[in-house]
Amino acid sequence: MAKFGEKQIHADEVANYLNQNREFFHIFPGLLEGLSIPHPKSGKAISLLERQLYQLREQRDGLQIEIDTLKDIAGENGQLLHKVYDFSYALMAAEDEQAAVDTIFSTLDTIFSVEHIALVSWEVPSISVQGFYQLGISQAWSKSLRETLVPENPVCGLLEDAWQKGLFQTSEPMKSVCVLPLGKDRVWGVLALGATTNRFSPELGTYFLKIMGSLVTARLQRLFA
Repeated sequence: MAKFGEKQIHADEVANYLNQNREFFHIFPGLLEGLSIPHPKSGKAISLLERQLYQLREQRDGLQIEIDTLKDIAGENGQLLHKVYDFSYALMAAEDEQAAVDTIFSTLDTIFSVEHIALVSWEVPSISVQGFYQLGISQAWSKSLRETLVPENPVCGLLEDAWQKGLFQTSEPMKSVCVLPLGKDRVWGVLALGATTNRFSPELGTYFLKIMGSLVTARLQRLFA
């Protein structure tokens, strides 16, 4: 801060004044010639114009990174959309429930490259379908899992050890899991996807997973009507 007589002028007051009087340096352009501004990285004194150019380059580079990121996301989402389309087409083309279940396993394996797949229900289906097995609610883990799930709300991340082993019926540890609840008004089953990598992290977007869960629900709902 600087002193003028008895009055102290603080830096923020100067900043506020200049912000409210943008024409100040138009009236006193000679002051710009004496300004010395440190370079953000080197600390070397540079002119105001050089500092503005540096800031513009920083903004340009930042915007370019954002644009590149958006392009990558758009490209990934486009590819994923085509895969979901192929999944839905194959599911609708299945002649019966057994063919639909076989399609779910085959497309998740070949199109989405999912390592572990489980299709389970807590209710007994109207007809027996291979690959679709039932869970009893007598087991504590099975009951707590069902009570945790909400219709049309996929959950990704880590699962409790008992839940993981119960769903996938394997002792092979998985680093991440995604559980797609099945059922419109109530959860009568799940489609569980497992990975030995962090593929299904909690930060993963679930928009397309929700669509896939809804498609499976619509296709198999009649088994639990």
